[in-house]
Amino acid sequence: METTFKVYRFDPENGRKPDFAMYTVDLPDSATVIDGLRHIRDELDPSLAFRASCDRGSCGDCALRINKKGKLGCTLKIAKTVKDGVVKVEPIRNIPVLKDLVYDMETFLWQKVKSVQPWITPREPEPDGEYVVAEEKLSEVRKAMSCVMCGLCDEGCVVIKIDKAFVGPAALTKAYRAVFDPRDGEHQHNERLRQVSGSGGVWDCTHCFEANGHCPLGLEPTTRLFEVRDEAIRRGIRSGTDNPKVQRHYDSFRNSVKRSGWLDEGRLAIESEGLSNIAGLAKLLPTVVRALPKGKAPVPYLHPKRPGTQAIRRIIEKAERSKA
Repeated sequence: METTFKVYRFDPENGRKPDFAMYTVDLPDSATVIDGLRHIRDELDPSLAFRASCDRGSCGDCALRINKKGKLGCTLKIAKTVKDGVVKVEPIRNIPVLKDLVYDMETFLWQKVKSVQPWITPREPEPDGEYVVAEEKLSEVRKAMSCVMCGLCDEGCVVIKIDKAFVGPAALTKAYRAVFDPRDGEHQHNERLRQVSGSGGVWDCTHCFEANGHCPLGLEPTTRLFEVRDEAIRRGIRSGTDNPKVQRHYDSFRNSVKRSGWLDEGRLAIESEGLSNIAGLAKLLPTVVRALPKGKAPVPYLHPKRPGTQAIRRIIEKAERSKA
């Protein structure tokens, strides 16, 4: 099947801006995108740089943006993705590019993974022999163990796009694997939960579920992130204690729902920044300007009350009394 590959090219040593190069390949219908890139490198342009290793979707090295979707190039057949005779191949988003399709995994992924302390510190005292764990206690953890660290969940993350400090769903999936491993020591367990509950951690997720849709193995990274957050709540570990903005966000969310039975998004944005924070409020203006013509700019503090608001208020007040 004859196909045109439109491939992202960038070489920091030649001083040129990134561009796309066009290559025509003729490969069988069974060929994958990585097969196509190898053909280009071996037969047409030996300067093309990309990563690939296992050819079976188990190492994550060949994560790419193919026809505007994050995919593993070694498992995606050209015939399944070609559009109007063209396969467009780019590096995944939200990541510094080193050369062509090779990106900087150290800053993009590995530093963030290390920050969540994804290792097991055994409980004390250590057993004399093998540490036996019941299968039912590890069945869910095995999902996170299957992660190949391709980074495609981070590629789809809308938070990382605007906030590089967010550790992202890939690293937090690794945190989940350690948090729910019954062999983990109590002190390390709580310390890790405090770490991922702070700034840039689980509470920075916007619940868009893009990470679930991007994971090629169906590991549901967003769901794993929520479970880590729930475990922190269960253990009484509050997030944002070092970040006043997070506390304001909590308070505004609670007060909004308590007043009207649902979330006043305009109020939430304003109060999260702080009523006296002129610089923070000014940052909201471009979003408001873009949202107004589309009718998506909520008017703050004028939210009508939902039916059942009194019942919702009683639930919140009961929870507040239980914490007092």
